[in-house]
Amino acid sequence: MTKNTAETTIEILGKSYQIKCPDTELSSLQRAACYLEEKMRDLHDANNGFNVDRIAIIAALNVVHQLLTFENQKETHLGNINQRLHDLQNKIEHALMPTVQMELQPAE
Repeated sequence: MTKNTAETTIEILGKSYQIKCPDTELSSLQRAACYLEEKMRDLHDANNGFNVDRIAIIAALNVVHQLLTFENQKETHLGNINQRLHDLQNKIEHALMPTVQMELQPAE
C-alpha cells in the first residue's frame, strides 16, 4: 500500500520552506510549524541580536525540554493510575473473599 504525500509551504521568520509529508499528517505539520514559528518569533523579538541559527537551536531545546517534561508527567500519572487500579483490585478481592469462603464451607 502506498501512502499519498502532500507538499506544503511553511514560513518561519520570513523564510519559506517546501515540506513533503504523508497527506494524513499535513494538518499536524502545519500546527507544528505554527507553534515553532511562534516560539522562534518570541525568541527573536526578545533577543534581537541572535542570529536565526541560534534562535532555532534555543527554540528546539525549549520545545524538546517541554516534550520531555510532559513525557515524565505522563509516566508519573500512569504509574499513579496503575497503583490506584491495583489498590482497587485488592480491595474488591478482599471484599469478595469472605463471601467465597462462606460458600465453600461444608453444610452441617
